[in-house]
Amino acid sequence: MGDFSAGKSPLSLAELVLPALLTVMSVASAAGAFGYGLRSWPGRLVTRSVVLMAGMSAAVCLVALIPAAPGMAVALAAAGLLQSGAMLTRNLSLREALPPHALAAGYSVMYAAVGAGYAATGSLAGALLPFTTPSTAILAGVALTLSLTVVGWWGEIRARGSARGAGAAGTVRAGVAAEGAAVGGGGDAQRGL
Repeated sequence: MGDFSAGKSPLSLAELVLPALLTVMSVASAAGAFGYGLRSWPGRLVTRSVVLMAGMSAAVCLVALIPAAPGMAVALAAAGLLQSGAMLTRNLSLREALPPHALAAGYSVMYAAVGAGYAATGSLAGALLPFTTPSTAILAGVALTLSLTVVGWWGEIRARGSARGAGAAGTVRAGVAAEGAAVGGGGDAQRGL
């Protein structure tokens, strides 16, 4: 009987400590969203997003590496602060990139991607738990998160570069068409020479 109660002891501690730790993260996330909105921040949105995601990932790594609950609480609070800023930055970046009529669809796709990423990292950590320690499973989830962040950043940079290139080509085509219309319509000053 003593072995059974000792075996259940960590589970009861987890049930008591984890909700409190997650509450710390949630409160810090709300405070982070409020603080993020109080001022303007330097840098491009895509750069801010990557920096915030990297900081959040570092804080989650600390959760995996710190064995004591107070240290975990501090790391989760930092992760919550940075997470809200990262999400707000992604929303602002999407609003900047899409025309107003496409925002609803864009937000739907973005939140579906967030859900897929959440499911993928949780599934990876869950699949690893029978074979490794919880800390290693968390670190593997962080590695996947950082990989997805880099892929998203690279895709956004490429999309913006393509959009700029298409915009410049459209401007050149419009200029050539306007010049052709002026020459063909008799508006050319040299025509009378």
